[in-house]
Amino acid sequence: GGIRAISTQDPLRAGKGSYYEGGTRVPYIIKWPGNIKAGTTNETPIVNMDFYPTFMEVLNIHPKNKIVDGTSLLPLIKGENIKERALFWHFPIYLQAYSQEKDDGRDPLFRTRPGSTIRYKNWKLHHYFEDDSIELYDLDSDIGERNNLAESNPNKAKEIYAILDDWRKTTNAPVPTELNPEYDTNFKKTKK
Repeated sequence: GGIRAISTQDPLRAGKGSYYEGGTRVPYIIKWPGNIKAGTTNETPIVNMDFYPTFMEVLNIHPKNKIVDGTSLLPLIKGENIKERALFWHFPIYLQAYSQEKDDGRDPLFRTRPGSTIRYKNWKLHHYFEDDSIELYDLDSDIGERNNLAESNPNKAKEIYAILDDWRKTTNAPVPTELNPEYDTNFKKTKK
């Protein structure tokens, strides 16, 4: 994503370094003359980890006993589909805000607080470690992530959270176990 103090990603929320779509949704361009027809488009969500297995498949290199996080994009390049899958972002640290007025994030101090997100089909779930809060968005109807559905759709939140939690356990993703002693739940109230 771009830096909102310089350029906006409207209608996407927030920007570079954020879990919101303005920080994670970035267009990509692949040029491969003779293999990709010029001007074609594809809306399949991918992540940067997909490039390594793609290059390995293109080069016909198949390392043994190598765990690969991504998925080869070669089928997409050939005009086929890849298996629908969940995409994950995990960032268990703080990332300072660029501009409190323009970042459009969750709070005025940080673009990202420790947490994880998952995009699965049309759903995007955020989990923040400090306060164990959940945000759930239907990206088909709310690309700007403005209407948190976690309380109104608890079953879907629980379902998507279970996928995220299973991924964190499977990958041994570090999750802080102690609260930040400097975290102030009343900061917003006292700031106003």
